[in-house]
Amino acid sequence: MLRPTYALITLVLCALPLTALHCSATGDGDGTGGAGTSSSGTGAFGSGGTFGHGGSGGFSAEKCGESTYGNEVPGSLLIVLDKSGSMSDPPEGGSTTKWSSTVAAINSMVVSASPTLEVGLLAYPEGNFDDFALVGCMMDPNGPNCPAILADGGCKDVATAAHVPIEPLSANGAAINSWLGQNSATGNTPTWWALKNGYSILLGYQALGQRFALLMTDGEPTLYTPAFGGFPEMFNDCGGETDIESEVLAAANNGIATFVIGSPGSEGAAPFLSQLAVNGNTPKDPNCTPAAGNCHYQIGTTNFQQELETVLQEIAGVIADCIFDVPQGEDIDPNLVNIVIETPNGPVQIYKDPSHQDGWDYTDPTQTKIQLFGPACDLYKAQTGNTITIILGCQTVLR
Repeated sequence: MLRPTYALITLVLCALPLTALHCSATGDGDGTGGAGTSSSGTGAFGSGGTFGHGGSGGFSAEKCGESTYGNEVPGSLLIVLDKSGSMSDPPEGGSTTKWSSTVAAINSMVVSASPTLEVGLLAYPEGNFDDFALVGCMMDPNGPNCPAILADGGCKDVATAAHVPIEPLSANGAAINSWLGQNSATGNTPTWWALKNGYSILLGYQALGQRFALLMTDGEPTLYTPAFGGFPEMFNDCGGETDIESEVLAAANNGIATFVIGSPGSEGAAPFLSQLAVNGNTPKDPNCTPAAGNCHYQIGTTNFQQELETVLQEIAGVIADCIFDVPQGEDIDPNLVNIVIETPNGPVQIYKDPSHQDGWDYTDPTQTKIQLFGPACDLYKAQTGNTITIILGCQTVLR
């Protein structure tokens, strides 16, 4: 059963006259309450109820102010899909092409993900570049129009509009499946321009929640290549790896997170793809390192389609679940925010956890939304009717 995505969020605003006296994580509360406890009495938290971290002190939620309500926010995802010629090959030891397996996995996600999840599709390259002309110019760089052809090399052969616009899956899931079924893999891998155009699409979309890009590729991008071995300088417009990394980082600073999936064939680019995941604020593990190539999702060759389906469902779950708006205003300090989950068994304090293992954190540098992670998210989703209390004005308590 699908859990309703609409949720009440209680926003407790710190009453200014009491801030200095009662809104401190190490203030004058009795500190007897641990996570998930409160004093008895009336009101949402009990009269004078104080939440603490392991009994080491806490904040008095009732004294911090009044309550209002808001919504859980669905995310918006643009799939930036590599459909270069190598995707028409099967993975090593496989009998089905990477393209057909990828199409099947995306179709499975479209069916299984929340129908309120907003998803769009941008595949690259577009297929409008003359590859034969490029080959001719590589042989004879002085031929007609060859300087421009060599510089481009198909690097800008990327659509500026999504092939399937971003909408809730309930409205465009069939369109995504249809487009994938009617197209095939060909051309090279202009990743820089695919991300450039993808981010422009996302920034132009009036999203309710956080914006996400999902880069799916099976190899290294087409990059600027200096003259070598008798071949001319090529692909000037494709940029280098540092250009792509900077593009992803700039998008993250604009509130767009980027997931990265490496399909079979991309193993040699693992450090680069992992750096993109780190720059895009989506590392798989807080202890991963780009040098080890373990920060992005690397799909193996044995059960390619099944592994990809699992990863896509995981990413869809991350995007769709446990993201909430934080109220904005000149007097709101993002360092003075705390979270409590209201359950039928009472309130449970959730601590800020930058490692994203069990707690909450801001979704991006704009600090306009928070997300619950691990058991904290599971607890919130455990029962329909659970709500989130966002307490403003009290020093943030870290895990």
